Amino acid sequence: MVFSGFTYSVAAGICTFLGAVLVFLRPRIQRKELSFFLGLAAGVMVAVVVFDLIPSVLVSGGRGGFIFGALAGGALIALISIINNSRGNGNGQRMVRIGYLIMLGIALHDLPEGMAISLGYEVSTRTAAAIALGIGIHNIPEGMAIAAPLLMGGRGKMKVGLEILAVGVVTPLGFLLGKLAVSVLPHYFGFFMGLASGVMVYLVFRQLWPEAKRTNSRWRYIGGLLGIVVILMATFI
Repeated sequence: MVFSGFTYSVAAGICTFLGAVLVFLRPRIQRKELSFFLGLAAGVMVAVVVFDLIPSVLVSGGRGGFIFGALAGGALIALISIINNSRGNGNGQRMVRIGYLIMLGIALHDLPEGMAISLGYEVSTRTAAAIALGIGIHNIPEGMAIAAPLLMGGRGKMKVGLEILAVGVVTPLGFLLGKLAVSVLPHYFGFFMGLASGVMVYLVFRQLWPEAKRTNSRWRYIGGLLGIVVILMATFI
């Protein structure tokens, strides 16, 4: 039975790659499409923090760990950004930098997601399946959000695809960590939620939305709104 729960986490992780495939099918990404994808990523991340991670901590506890994790996550991604900024500011390099920052943020987010599937499995198999379905739905736009700037920066589809597959592996790893957390590390769940939240909030306000504004396209608003709607649907339906 545990294997079935792990399978749910694998399926949810693969959905990240499916999102990238949708981007691969387009031979060239236009400026308005990039604006849309960046806005989509921003909307997804904001909605996940507000409607998923924070409520989970309020229900399960660990608020102190959440705050500490959020500060640590913000500091971590800020440091990585500073290091990456020293490597050049060309448009291609900027797109690649943003793509990998999104990848890092989503990977950190996928870890507690996998844990959530595992913890849901402690309630019932059906609960785990429902959580995995919701996670899989919003992993698709996350995969799109990673792939778009990396392709714009000149990365090859094969390399991007393999890297995004690696990100998808984080979800089942989170499932295994969740099984461990149930018996050994129950108080660290809030910290992981906070770590992911801090990373994503920094990404949205310091990287994604400013970069979307550079495109001078209103499609960023449509993408942002759609990202919020998708997460709301995955959370409440």
